[in-house]
Amino acid sequence: MRILILLSLIFSVNSAFANIVVNGTRVIYPASNKETIVQLINNGNDPALVQSWIDDGDINSTPETANVPFLLSPPVIKVSGNAGQQLRIKKLPSSLPTDRESIFYLNVLDIPPTPDNLQGQNTMQLAIKTRIKLFYRPTNLQSISENAISTVEAKVENQGFRLTNTSPFYITIANINDDKGQKVLSESLMIAPFSNVFAPAKSPVKQGKTYSLLYVDDFGAYKDKSIVAL
Repeated sequence: MRILILLSLIFSVNSAFANIVVNGTRVIYPASNKETIVQLINNGNDPALVQSWIDDGDINSTPETANVPFLLSPPVIKVSGNAGQQLRIKKLPSSLPTDRESIFYLNVLDIPPTPDNLQGQNTMQLAIKTRIKLFYRPTNLQSISENAISTVEAKVENQGFRLTNTSPFYITIANINDDKGQKVLSESLMIAPFSNVFAPAKSPVKQGKTYSLLYVDDFGAYKDKSIVAL
């Protein structure tokens, strides 16, 4: 009997443990597109079985419990070794906001085959799940620009920053650096459109001081923008 244990840990897309790699760290789905395509690459020599699904924020979701306005095909696919395959995501009719982005998550589960010499035996197979952000972007919104980042305000509050995003985009802050290039935040964070979050600081922060806001653009690249603490 074969025992399959699914390890539901989320590794980064460039994890050394995963053979199946998603080409990109995020998916942008413009509302004007009929569908969007995600490229999968199998860096291993052996074929891999891949199961994919989309969730609306529940990290414990499964293909059976996920309920989202998207059709993903194929949901299960075999990817040959050192080869690639495509996933197609199509938006279904729904009433998502038109004045701001909506966020979902693409899950890609890499289920490795059982080695031939272990067939019929009790084995432990580790299935590695990659989970990346999927942003659905209304037609009137283009791409995250420096103008959008310029709307972010950082107000000193309780040994940290109250970060406010007045733009219609989800903004991912990798960190905030001081004038010496030292990281100030304890961890990265994401600010939803027209909302604010509290970001605790590892070191004292001061009003009127200029900091470097390190954010992630549409392509997953890190960019920085100067910001003065209020």
